[in-house]
This record gives sequence, C-alpha cells and structure tokens, in this order.
Amino acid sequence: MKQRGQAMTEFIIIVPAFILLIFGALQIALIYSAKNTLEYATFQAARLGALNHAEYSSIRRGLIRGLAPLYTISDDNRGVNQDIKDGILGGRFSAQAEIDGYARIIRVNPRLVHLNTRRGFGETDENGVQFIPNDNLGYRNPAMVDSTTIQDANLLKIVVQYCLPLRVPMVNRLIASLSELNNRVPAQRYHPDETVNDPRFADRNLAEVNRDAQREPAMANYDELCGGRGSDRREQNRQGFVLTTEAVVRMQSATRNEDSSPALGARHCDDDYMSCL
Repeated sequence: MKQRGQAMTEFIIIVPAFILLIFGALQIALIYSAKNTLEYATFQAARLGALNHAEYSSIRRGLIRGLAPLYTISDDNRGVNQDIKDGILGGRFSAQAEIDGYARIIRVNPRLVHLNTRRGFGETDENGVQFIPNDNLGYRNPAMVDSTTIQDANLLKIVVQYCLPLRVPMVNRLIASLSELNNRVPAQRYHPDETVNDPRFADRNLAEVNRDAQREPAMANYDELCGGRGSDRREQNRQGFVLTTEAVVRMQSATRNEDSSPALGARHCDDDYMSCL
C-alpha cells in the first residue's frame, strides 16, 4: 500500500490549527496586558476624580493618561503627549480617541440621590451648584440615605468599560464574537432586571448598577461600545473585546452635580460617556 504524501496531508491538517493556536495565544496575551493597563488607568482616573469633584473631565483625563502606554511609541514626555493627541499608526490609534470613542464611565457611588438637597446629603453653593460636603465628616449627622451615610457617600466608585481593538488577524473575529456573545444570555439568568430584549454584560452588571428601573441601563452592550461614537479612527473596524474594570477611592473634594469644563461639561452624567446612578 502506497503511503507517499501522507506526511504532507497530516501537515496540511495540523498547520491551520497550530497557527490559530499561536495567534490566539498572542491575542490573549495582548488582552491580558491591556487589562492590567486599564486597571491602572481606572485607578488613576478615580484619583483625579476624587481631587476634582468627581467630574467627567477629570476622570477622562486620568483614563487617557493611564491608557497612554498602549498608544505611544515615544520615550519622552513631549512625544508621549503628542501621541496621546494625534495617535500612532497613521493617527488611527490614540488614547484620547479611544476613550472618547470606545469607553463608558459609570459612577456607581456617590449616587444622584445623595446629591439631592431634600432627600439626600446635598447642599447648594453660592453659584447654585449642588454638592456633597466633604469636610468634618466625623461630626455630621449619621442619618442614612438609600442605606448610605454621608461618610460612605464620600467614597468614589467608578466602573469603566472599554472596547479594546483586536489586531491579531484570523483570531480577532473569533474572539470578538465571543465578547459579543457575552451579553446574549437567557433572561433572568444572572440579573433580575435582564430581559431578552435588553442584553447586557450580565456577569459584570451587578444589582447596584441598575437598581433604578426608570433609568437607562448603565452598562453598555457590545454594539453600543464597540460601534464607537461616530469615530472612524479604527476605519469602522468593530472587532473588539470588552474590558471592565473598577476602582474605589476616598473623595478629597466635594462631589458636584456639574462639570466645570466648558468643552466637556455636557458629557457629565449624560448616560453615554458617563452614567451617574
């Protein structure tokens, strides 16, 4: 019995699977590295937010700074700043464009009810802006609002969702499909408010994030996040993997219900760039 060409046949069968395995391992390693970078960026964003009244503009600035290592090839401050603004690879990827186009910030705490001057801890300053006092916390009224004291209301907790672009060919579509499938789950499986027509990232969508049924869902689904906000930086490439991180820090300033930035103030608690619960 002739067996000439048997090794070639086996090679043809094995090589595609082997290549997919190698490329898949490379892409997973890149996702893991990006996850670590986003964890640090989220913590830096929370720190800047704690120092600047939990404003979107400050939290955004911290995210851009923390995410910069993924989108720069420079080794000096001037070059890094230029890459943050203009991007690399022909301007297709920049930390600023990625955060503005493919990230959502969710402020879990303090909640909007805590800023209310009647039902919460809120007070009004001379400009009519509501805020949560941050001074003399140990001596303030221990009354609770929404099962929270004013001391707890001065803890800033944010959750960040980011659609990471997948760049390794062949496996990028497969891994993107798995990320998209993550929010296609049967009703009532993970979250009590979830329905078939309201897909969410169920494994991260904790009850505290969507406690108020009258508000829009805080967590974005795959299409919302990876579709971008009118940005063509990725050349309409929606092959992404959704990463979710969170951070908690003590407020070092009074939480306000407005953003002082003229350019970015409209994004504060707009339920698109930043959701405030």
